[in-house]
Amino acid sequence: MRKYFLLLACFLASSPSLAEVTSVEVTSRQPWVGGQSFGKAGAYEVLRGTVHYAIDPRSASARDVVDIRFAPVDARGLVEYSGPFVIIRPVDAARGNHTTLVEVANRGRTEMDGMFFETEDGLDLMSPGKVTKLTDPTFFKLGYSLAWVGWQARMEPGKFGLQVPVAHVHSAARATFAADEMMPDRRTFDLPHNGFYCAHDAKQPRAVLRLLNTFDDPGTVVPRKSWHFAAASVEQKNDARCAIVLDKPAAADAYFSLVYEGEDAAVMGLGEAAFRDFAVHLKTKNIPSAINDRPGDATAVFAFGYSQGGRFLRDFVYHGFNTGPDGQRVFDGMLITTAGSGRGSFDHRYALPGEAGNSVMSNLRAVDLYPFADVPTPDIDGKGHAGLLDRAARDHTVPKIMYILSSSGYWARNASLLQTTTDGKQPVALGADSQLYYFAGVAHALRFPGQFTEKGREAAYPYNANVDLADGMNAQLENLRKWVVDDIAPPPTTAPVPGVTLVPADELKFPAIPGIRVPDRPPPLWQIRMGPDFAREGIITEPVHVGARYPLLVPAVDADGNELGGWRGAMSSVPLGTYTAWNWTSPQLARFGFISSLYGAFIPFAHTRAERLAAHDPRLSIEERYGNRDGFMKAAAASIDNAIAKRFLLPIQREAILAKMGRNWDDTMKFDWYLGKREATAK
Repeated sequence: MRKYFLLLACFLASSPSLAEVTSVEVTSRQPWVGGQSFGKAGAYEVLRGTVHYAIDPRSASARDVVDIRFAPVDARGLVEYSGPFVIIRPVDAARGNHTTLVEVANRGRTEMDGMFFETEDGLDLMSPGKVTKLTDPTFFKLGYSLAWVGWQARMEPGKFGLQVPVAHVHSAARATFAADEMMPDRRTFDLPHNGFYCAHDAKQPRAVLRLLNTFDDPGTVVPRKSWHFAAASVEQKNDARCAIVLDKPAAADAYFSLVYEGEDAAVMGLGEAAFRDFAVHLKTKNIPSAINDRPGDATAVFAFGYSQGGRFLRDFVYHGFNTGPDGQRVFDGMLITTAGSGRGSFDHRYALPGEAGNSVMSNLRAVDLYPFADVPTPDIDGKGHAGLLDRAARDHTVPKIMYILSSSGYWARNASLLQTTTDGKQPVALGADSQLYYFAGVAHALRFPGQFTEKGREAAYPYNANVDLADGMNAQLENLRKWVVDDIAPPPTTAPVPGVTLVPADELKFPAIPGIRVPDRPPPLWQIRMGPDFAREGIITEPVHVGARYPLLVPAVDADGNELGGWRGAMSSVPLGTYTAWNWTSPQLARFGFISSLYGAFIPFAHTRAERLAAHDPRLSIEERYGNRDGFMKAAAASIDNAIAKRFLLPIQREAILAKMGRNWDDTMKFDWYLGKREATAK
């Protein structure tokens, strides 16, 4: 039998079109959380190691990997690459639920921790065995296996990334940056430190630096004699290709675009191939290994992506990667979370996976590109007739998809284009195997009242700490499993209706709360033309051409300013204030439409009627709504029970979420926010 497996492995390794994973090296195997038992699922274990891949650049499974034909090959004519993996699974496979959830690591980090479960000290994918305590073990009680695999190339050393070959090609590249990203004294910008590529050479006589007033501004050329390429650090003193230096400090509100000839390009699209082939390895067992040798671990395989990870999954499906080398469907289901209608800069020359689009100052990148909707629609200029799922539909490999949106999906990630034609005038249906669940009042990145951004800039209003979406993720995962495995339909799509509860921002009818300034629109999104070589070869003509602006819609609001048309979890249905997806930071960048759409705002209700009247706040006070803590907790319990009945929460979560609501009351009542002022103090 051992001889048979060795022969089989040799045969499959020589036929990479059948199995692009060539070997798996397990470097550590440890008990998860000290061997703690999780109900019926029992104890879990953590496996960590390296996956090795080889792909034929001439094969059908490599045809969408940009620049792979220029990558170095081994003696067999194959392109080799490798990356890390982590698996957390029940020790006894028979006690699990036979479903593996593979997360798209977000810039090398996990979003599962805080979404599906919660560790006390945080889960580091480079040392997962160090977790000693879970404060929320719900996910593991359900019996899932969980996996990550490195997919993002060009990560810093020691990060959970992917090692890919470099193709000896170079063409135009573009870096964009604000003055506050230039150090020291707003003069020097380090290209690789900020994710960009070094220049092909230090001279670059045709490189052009422009000063921009807005994203769609052609820009004012900065004279070439006023800046030069230089080394990015003292350690790189002999390599003067990786930074630019201005002769004089930039103005505090300056924003630059640099077009130059880039260095040799990493084959970034292998990240999508790796994510595909790792899942195929778990599922099909073509190459036996220590991570796929147990029956029943991966009867169903799902993918989860949050933010960047969700955009990755949309791009993954769009480019046909959910079709495996054998022509079969790879992922049976996907939880595409907080991605809006975006994709990402994942598979083209000089791809920048960390860039996220205009709403976070990622200027005019290959991130939010047509097509947006599942089904075919024309682009805003009337040309084209494409849908996100076209390739998968043609190959009969469309997964069951749950699109899960926060409020920021509409305010920062162009989510309305999932539901409307590109001109914003007509509703568009989802794919036949897609559902959409919008969690009203939830911001993209949680922050607590009074906190500042990581750059230390105070926002105008307290940050939004609504956790309804995170509370609901395990229920959505269970709904997906029952849909895929048991053919039990999930809850119906819950989303605002275009023209009714999905409206232009200037029609919001937000309440007139003293001191609150409401944005008149989300950050802008334009049709971007990448040039004649982009679709065929993945080469962008820089700078890109800016076309028509897409109309974007946002959820309507009620008399409190809280959003309509979506699912209201416990915090949104029993509110202690108004939850928004927008806030105001960095006033010097307001001309770009930057409104801190990822953090959002929490505008607390007045505690008492007297306080409300004194502040001229039109919203009822907490006292007028609930009377006291007991009244609030009774309303919270009813909300939680309703969510359980409608399958948006699990029964085993009831008491934990009710206790969380009690803490929310206590924290809010300690928190004084003086309307119209930028200060927050604890009593």
